[in-house]
Amino acid sequence: MFLEKIAIVHKYCPGVNSVLDFGCGPSPVLAELLKREGFSCDVYDPFFFPTIPEGSYDLVISTEVFEHLREIKAELQRIRTMIKPKGYLAVMTSQHDVVSDFENWWYKNDPTHICFLGARTFEWLANEFGFDIIYQDNKNFIILNKKVFNVK
Repeated sequence: MFLEKIAIVHKYCPGVNSVLDFGCGPSPVLAELLKREGFSCDVYDPFFFPTIPEGSYDLVISTEVFEHLREIKAELQRIRTMIKPKGYLAVMTSQHDVVSDFENWWYKNDPTHICFLGARTFEWLANEFGFDIIYQDNKNFIILNKKVFNVK
């Protein structure tokens, strides 16, 4: 699973060197795989690696984290400040857009999953927080590119 996502990052995120694994959990496997692929990678997790790294990154990647966020607006504002101009945000979370089938959707049964996102939600978030969607599989992975605004 991770190697497939890393291949997508290579394809859609040219020039990425520095990566932050945001919400890496107790064993930052993705961070180790990214390092093996030649990326410089730091980790952050509020429970296991609670020190927020200083600086900014070419890519912030978050795997199975967004569905746990209580304050998604505050978290996205914080994450955006960690991304370099024209950098990327990659999010892996199970996406659901068919409201009529929500009752049978397995992903909602985890009591720690409190925030669900689908294609339309990501479109709104991209617009609201200054990103362009550059990749989306409409299943569980999306990559957003940080817009750079010209200030006059």
